[in-house]
Amino acid sequence: MDKVITVLSLSIGIIGLFATLTGSYFTYISFINPLVRFKRYLKDSEGWEKFLGVEKSITRYRYKKHPNFQIVVDWDNVVAEDFNEEWMAYTLDDGNNASYHVRLEVNGMVLEKELFLSLDGHRYFVPVPKTMTYYDGDSRSFYYRPLQIQLANIIGDFYRGNNIYDFIREQRMDIPIMQN
Repeated sequence: MDKVITVLSLSIGIIGLFATLTGSYFTYISFINPLVRFKRYLKDSEGWEKFLGVEKSITRYRYKKHPNFQIVVDWDNVVAEDFNEEWMAYTLDDGNNASYHVRLEVNGMVLEKELFLSLDGHRYFVPVPKTMTYYDGDSRSFYYRPLQIQLANIIGDFYRGNNIYDFIREQRMDIPIMQN
């Protein structure tokens, strides 16, 4: 009988430990670090919807299951006009380009910002690749992070292509997708 009680007590203890660890993990991703949840939701590009609110100059995309997770573009806050870098294709209208911050927000709190570029009379809306400068100071290479690709799949516009990958192939330089 003592062995049964010992095995039963040990089993309940292990189940309790597992439940505590599981609950702690869900508490962490739900309340302490919403960016973890946001990045998971960005992988589901079909789970987002464009939301037309009151402000005409602001475009919002919200996650359908949890609408407090939003991607926000403020068209009145231009970061740079006539944006041009060596990775951009010759065919784009250089005088009609502007960059904007795309904000990742939860309950109105900005978690992260990503720089996007409106090209060719707003026929393209794509992320600006990250830059890696080499030790000589003169040469640079460009790359995309997976987060930028996921955002482009949700909010990007691609005039001549269907997706961000078609856009990347059209550029002057090869722009790889690096892991974080």
